[in-house]
Amino acid sequence: MINIFRGILRCMAFCCFFDCPVDAQSTSIPEMIWVKGGLFGLGDSTGNADEKPLHKVLLSDFYLAQTEITLLQFSTFVAETRYKTAAEQGNGSFIWDSLGWSIHEGINWRHDESGRKFRGHGLDRPVVHVTWQDAAEYCNWLSGRQGLKKVFEIRSDTVLIDLEADGYRLPTEAEWECAAAGGVGVTKPLFSGGNTLENLAWYSGNAQKRTQPVARKTPNPLGFYDLTGNVWEWCIDRYSTDFYKRSAGAKDPILLVGNQGVVLRGGSWHNNQSHCRITNRTSRYPDQRDGSIGFRIARRKK
Repeated sequence: MINIFRGILRCMAFCCFFDCPVDAQSTSIPEMIWVKGGLFGLGDSTGNADEKPLHKVLLSDFYLAQTEITLLQFSTFVAETRYKTAAEQGNGSFIWDSLGWSIHEGINWRHDESGRKFRGHGLDRPVVHVTWQDAAEYCNWLSGRQGLKKVFEIRSDTVLIDLEADGYRLPTEAEWECAAAGGVGVTKPLFSGGNTLENLAWYSGNAQKRTQPVARKTPNPLGFYDLTGNVWEWCIDRYSTDFYKRSAGAKDPILLVGNQGVVLRGGSWHNNQSHCRITNRTSRYPDQRDGSIGFRIARRKK
């Protein structure tokens, strides 16, 4: 029965690539894990400048997806909505080749990190070549399908965010780091699940220069996979080098304004161990897309 079900899902996604009808009610919904809130030590006293200072914040309970959103899950969204990603509407996306990262027309979520088109395979790998807004659109779609209030109001030139809505969204970077650390009240490891990277994550040392199927490495104590490595993950926050200096003692800290881009966390198949540390912070502009960026979803606990 399980093999038959998997076959049906693969056929659904295959049809999505070639624009044939799909039963959207049979979609694979991301599994969500509840994370208990409390006082959490955000940042690192010995890390990069933007990771300092290590400070306490108070987090509410929240849910986070067990894995990164997969190609199969994203294809179901596209099949139902006929949504066109930024890469499809614009000039493509960045792929990794012999020259490094370079943009190529025609590259979008249907392609892998090197620009090869998926044709009914690789459906359990994380979707890439998606922007922050593409991820927000996926969240709104899933909220609507489940009768939840949408978090994002997407307009032509701006995105409004309703943090009181019970629908799906991207995690705050504080939520992301808490889940990666294994929850509140624990000693924070270097990577999500421990201090030795090889068995925990796909990174430049073992990923063979490409994304890998989700949930193949050892999960962290809360049951999350790939919070370290595989693909960078969009957070909901804007990035600031000095935000941590202002967020000490805050409840559910979040930064929604700024011009330094949007936070990315976790490192990817392309990155070394230093970039994969769970306290490492980086950013991209929200319209950035390439073969190393994906996302996972969150929502607040009712």
